[in-house]
Amino acid sequence: MGEVKEGYLNKKDMDYLNKVVVSNDMFPWYVLPKPVNEKYPCMSHVLLPRYDYKNNEGFKINSDLYGPMLDIINNICQKHKIKIKRILRAQFNLTWKFKGVYSTPHFDHDFKHKNVIIYCNKFTKGSTYLFKETYRDKKPKTIMKEMKADKGKYFIFPGENFHAAGFPGKEGELRIICIFTLEEK
Repeated sequence: MGEVKEGYLNKKDMDYLNKVVVSNDMFPWYVLPKPVNEKYPCMSHVLLPRYDYKNNEGFKINSDLYGPMLDIINNICQKHKIKIKRILRAQFNLTWKFKGVYSTPHFDHDFKHKNVIIYCNKFTKGSTYLFKETYRDKKPKTIMKEMKADKGKYFIFPGENFHAAGFPGKEGELRIICIFTLEEK
């Protein structure tokens, strides 16, 4: 299992996210009824949808926010000496309180890649849970790291490991994150 890296966005990037996404009453969110399964729907704003990775075809930017967010991701990766080969997908997700601690554990792609998650707003609880098991295993069993949510905090972790989104701790709270998946050079 690869290393988990973390840090905080700078003030300029955080101010941008707050203005354009978090505090923007007109931000276009779309219902995602089945992000992993129908038990935990969410709202989403897709920056770059999944495409044909095997043939490297169908890469199509879906939002004007892709460029500015890619700049933020590039800065994060540069800081941690990660060289990007290609971006696999990118989106904002908005979730709310559900019963339980976290959503259905999943992995994003069944090959080696990294996930970069940015917590965009303030809320209680809502960590991301990283499991020891990968897509090669039948199911997740062992939580190896709780990546605690904090406004402006980001984590880089091996995306082939199962992971699950924690829920906000209070009714009415929203958990807004930005997620990019990428391959390294």
